[in-house]
Amino acid sequence: MPVVRPIDRWFVEEVLPHERDLLDAAYRLCRGTDEARDLVQDVLARMLATEAWGAIVNPRTYMLRMMRNLAIDRLRRAKIIDFRHFVEFENFDAPDDTPDQHRIAEDRQQLDDLAHAIRALPDKCRTVFERCRVDGQSPRRIADELGVSLSTLEKRLARAIYLVTHALEPRRRDTYEVPEPDIGHRRLAGSRKPH
Repeated sequence: MPVVRPIDRWFVEEVLPHERDLLDAAYRLCRGTDEARDLVQDVLARMLATEAWGAIVNPRTYMLRMMRNLAIDRLRRAKIIDFRHFVEFENFDAPDDTPDQHRIAEDRQQLDDLAHAIRALPDKCRTVFERCRVDGQSPRRIADELGVSLSTLEKRLARAIYLVTHALEPRRRDTYEVPEPDIGHRRLAGSRKPH
């Protein structure tokens, strides 16, 4: 029975969905359909073989940049050069995924809200939450050092997660809130009026 490696799952979920975009970009960079498909297959093969796949934040941008560099290398090795391709390389640029100032401000506000929610936790819950979720320590080690059972530690952690989630919920609700109609005082159709 074949084993699915983490890189295989990442490849299927994060890389393959961009194959159509890669083909579209490769058609602009190459002379023919076969050459474009070969270029895309080369990029996909390199992505599947890379050891640092976990550090790739944006696979689409990474692959477009890799494809551009591979196409330039192929042109350098070619004996006959079509100078129209150099114009395409100048116009071919991967999108900039750098967050704008509004996104940065929103992210900072979310971090401030999270920090406030963590500070508002009861001491025991906060200690367990910070050590498990922020510091990445093992629950067994924390339970031993605090002198509590693993079950107690898990309950404190669950309570902390609930309280943090509940504290952050108004912000999410404000962002996506849709007013609900007030039906509390309406009579249902067909119901009798009380005497």
